[in-house]
Parts: sequence; structure tokens; C-alpha cells
Amino acid sequence: MSGISSVFNKSDALKMESLNQRLERQHVLTSNISNSETPGYRALGYDFEKQLQAIADGGEPFPMKASNPKHFLNGHTEADGSFQVDVFVRPSESVSNDGNTVDIDKEMADLSRNQILYRATVELLNKKIGTLKYAVSSGGR
Repeated sequence: MSGISSVFNKSDALKMESLNQRLERQHVLTSNISNSETPGYRALGYDFEKQLQAIADGGEPFPMKASNPKHFLNGHTEADGSFQVDVFVRPSESVSNDGNTVDIDKEMADLSRNQILYRATVELLNKKIGTLKYAVSSGGR
């Protein structure tokens, strides 16, 4: 038996990383919502989909060997597998009189979308685990 790493494939690893990144996005969105009445507060953003897609696509056609864990595999992933995403001040078209750039309707919509995608990803991983349980139990005979 070659271990648990052989049970989960690259797609599963991407789903798990997606959950981590969606949790971080959730924190940013809830911070924006909680600061919607704070004068001068600038709405923050957290985008990771392009970085995750770059990893899913396999990256460079001629990958270089990393000799140090802090080397980057691509523009967003270090050689040790850690994911690099930055929180940024979101450009805004509307600024209130007090300088606040939070659009509460947009934040709530983004929060709902993020929660739906998080739950869908959890459900996909649960199905994989259910399949593995079935294979290990008497159903896999």
C-alpha cells in the first residue's frame, strides 16, 4: 500500500485548497461587511481562482527543479506547495461621502456565492470519501 496520498488525486488536492482559499475569502468579505459603516474604510478583495487554475493547468511546459522550498513553482505557488494570494484594496466606482467604498449589496452577493461554492466543493469531497468508504467496506468486495 502506497499511503493515503495515492487515494487522493490532484483534483482532490485542488478542491481541498479551494476550501482553504474560500475560507480566507469569507474572512475578507465579512470584514468588508462589518466595516460598511466605518468612515474611510476601503473594501478589500481576495481573488484566487486564476492562481488555482494555473496550478490545475499544470504550469510551465518545461518546469524547473526547485532547489529551495521558497522557490516558486509558478507565479503563485511556492515549491513547498504553499499558495500565495494577496489581499488587496479593491478599486471602487462608488465612494460614499465618508470615504467608505463598501457596496453592501455586492458584498452580500459575493458572500452568498462564496458560501454556495464552498458547500458544493465540500459535497464533492464528501462523495469521494463516501466512495472510498464503500470500497473499503463490504460493498467493495
